[in-house]
Amino acid sequence: MALFVVLCLSVVFALGMVCAKLTSGKAHVQSFISSLSLGAMAGVAFLDLIPEIVEETTGYGYILVAVLCVLGIVILKILDHFVPEHEGSEESEEGNLVHIGIMSAVAIVLHNIVEGMTVYSVASQSINSGITLALGVALHNIPMGALIYSTLKSESRGKRNSILLLSSFSTFFGGLLMMALSSILSPSFFIVLMSLALGMVMYILFWELLPSALHSKEKKITVLGAVLGLMLVVISMFLE
Repeated sequence: MALFVVLCLSVVFALGMVCAKLTSGKAHVQSFISSLSLGAMAGVAFLDLIPEIVEETTGYGYILVAVLCVLGIVILKILDHFVPEHEGSEESEEGNLVHIGIMSAVAIVLHNIVEGMTVYSVASQSINSGITLALGVALHNIPMGALIYSTLKSESRGKRNSILLLSSFSTFFGGLLMMALSSILSPSFFIVLMSLALGMVMYILFWELLPSALHSKEKKITVLGAVLGLMLVVISMFLE
C-alpha cells in the first residue's frame, strides 16, 4: 500500500505536464508556468530542503553539505555545455527553454527520488500520514511537471517522452529504492542526496529561472506566478 501511495504521487506530477500541454502555444500561460515553477522551486529550497538538512546535520557535517551543494551546482554547470543554449533571437528563446527544461529535469529527478523514499518510509509506518504527506508534496510537484513539459515541447518526441517519463516516475523509483534498501540505508545517505539536490535547485533558481523572470515582459503574470508557486509549497507544509 505504501508503494501505491508513491505511485499515485508520480501520476500527480504528470498532471502538471498535462496542464502545460492543454495550454501549449499561449505565451502568457507559459510565462505564468515558468514563474510558478520559480516560486515553487524557491519554496522547495528554502522551506523544505534547507530546514531538513539543518535538522539532520551537526558539527563538521555542514562542511560536507556545503561541498555537496557546490558539487550539485558544478554538475549542472558542466551539463550546461551539452545542452543547447543560444541568445538574442526568437529561435534562441526556444533554445533557452529547452536548456532550462533539461537542467530542471536533472535536479527534479534527484529531488523526486528523495521525496519518493521519504513518502514510502512514512506510509510504511502510517498509511494515513503517508497519504497526507503525499498530498502536500503533490501541491508543489504539479508546477514542476508543467515546467518540464512546456520547456521541452520543441524536442523530438522520443527524447521528450523519455525525459518526461524519467521525471514523472523518479518519485516511484525512490519508493522502490527505499523498499529494497530500507534495512541498510543510513541517515547520511539522505543528507547526501538532499545536499546535491539543493545545489542543483539553487543553480536552476539563480542561473536559469530567475534571469528568465527578470527579462520577462509579463511582469504582473511573473510576480503572480512566483507568489502562487511559493504559496503552494507553504500550503503543502501544513499538510505534512
